[in-house]
Amino acid sequence: MPRGLLLSLSPGRRTYWMAQAVALLSLVVLVSAVPFAKVQLARLPLFVPIYESALILNDLITAALLFGQFAITRSRAMLALACGYLFTAATAVGHLLSFPGLFSAGGLLGAGPQSTAWIYMFWHAGFPLFVMAYAVLKTREEREPDRFAGHVLTRRTALGTVAAVLGASAACVALATAGEPLLPAIMAANRYTPTMWIVSGATWCCCMLALAVLWRSRPHLTLDVWLMVVLCVWICDVALSTVFNGGRYDLGFYAGRVFGLMGASFVLLLLLIENTMLYSRLTAARTELKRLAADDPQDGRG
Repeated sequence: MPRGLLLSLSPGRRTYWMAQAVALLSLVVLVSAVPFAKVQLARLPLFVPIYESALILNDLITAALLFGQFAITRSRAMLALACGYLFTAATAVGHLLSFPGLFSAGGLLGAGPQSTAWIYMFWHAGFPLFVMAYAVLKTREEREPDRFAGHVLTRRTALGTVAAVLGASAACVALATAGEPLLPAIMAANRYTPTMWIVSGATWCCCMLALAVLWRSRPHLTLDVWLMVVLCVWICDVALSTVFNGGRYDLGFYAGRVFGLMGASFVLLLLLIENTMLYSRLTAARTELKRLAADDPQDGRG
């Protein structure tokens, strides 16, 4: 596997320290916000479209950069993670379009009163599944490198995987909209029903399971450490948005979504920093080659 890429870098003490600080700060904010999570706040019409547009853009850029890493490493683990970010972006689009009161009174896509909440749960339960797939595949690739090196994924297979992920996202949105009568009611107006706590609790457990699986997939890489931070923030998002709050437009609703936007930014920031560093190294190497060529006494002789 090429050196210098996220999948092959071991984290240093500074990386662990920064990640632990961010995770601890997130948990402190969560604990501080839980007692006030059900406090009803003003309805801000522009909050949801701004938040979701930023989140979708972050996830799409992250997915594109991870697919770029996959094109270099041909790692199944990297492909799984890239698909996870693609799934979140695609499903968030469905959530945005179906949200009541944004584009129409009841939401687009034939949405009903339960659709947006169910899409949110599918979205937040789906991403941890992709992280678990990433962790399992990464461990298998490290333990059996020869076996996986002999089965290089073709471009057609990768495109088929992407199509399957987009199809899964579309199926989740379709189930929550066209298939809404098949699902139990988790919303009553803008408040949650008792069933919502069962569904959100299951989603929360899925996030914690993904964190545990990723933690056990040693040795940890730099990407793994920040993915664990993402999952910690994701857990805070689900906790405030669906577990400890009472419904839409309370403090938990807004605070949870701020956590969600933060979680969508960590891996993107890491990838952008890495790309900048690699470009800087490439520029320095090119400059050094030009200098050596200019100093070569054989240069220019026929």
